[in-house]
Amino acid sequence: MSLLHTLVGVKGGDLLDYHDLLARLGEGSAHPGGFLATMKLLDDLSLPVGSHILEIGCGTGRTACYLAKNGYRVTAIDLHRNMLDKAVRRARRERLDVRFVRADVAALPFPENHFDVVFVESVTIFTPWRNALAEYKRVLKPAGLLVDREMVLSGRKTELMSRRLKQFYGIRTLATVAAWRKRLKQSGFTKVEVKEHSRSMGKWGVDHDPHREMDMKWFEDERLQRMSRTNDRLLAKYGKKLGYAVFEARAPLDIKKGR
Repeated sequence: MSLLHTLVGVKGGDLLDYHDLLARLGEGSAHPGGFLATMKLLDDLSLPVGSHILEIGCGTGRTACYLAKNGYRVTAIDLHRNMLDKAVRRARRERLDVRFVRADVAALPFPENHFDVVFVESVTIFTPWRNALAEYKRVLKPAGLLVDREMVLSGRKTELMSRRLKQFYGIRTLATVAAWRKRLKQSGFTKVEVKEHSRSMGKWGVDHDPHREMDMKWFEDERLQRMSRTNDRLLAKYGKKLGYAVFEARAPLDIKKGR
């Protein structure tokens, strides 16, 4: 999932959100820092080879396939069917074994104590965070690892700012690093750490995705241009108050997960 999320009218009365457009454009890493930041993060984590990883909000499957290529057992979920279709095709082209599942983060279709790692990038802010964190904890094995990169509030927010960002991007929660740490602890996670924190959204490195599927006609679509202009205006106005952080936390050792 990306930072951008909005509803736009379409001929015939249908609704189109920004994730629909991202799917058609084949965007594979629309989160702070982009895919280069993802690779650096995974390199820094040095996860044991063979770990069973659940990726939340896999989009078109770029990270899931990268994980599988590096020796991990990967299950990846997303709620967007078009995204998942492209993710499945990506894995087939790369001849990789990834289990893709269409699922809601607030009701994961997996048993308790199932995964070694839950890996999330720019997803939790779009969800009911209490439900999402509870589900992350539930499916993790005792002492299992949660890694979550999310946009955070770096400056003081106003009611107008909050309303505009939530309305345009679809964000369900906008909180500081300290607030996120508190939420993780309240949700039963232990050893909560901030592995990376930027008070700005940062610069995204340019990289080439050889398996990206783009529907080229969308580059000429006025709705996309309108969204882009609105996005630019919002980031120009509020960008200095937005940053991101990478949180690392452990599920409880207790098999009952602290309940």
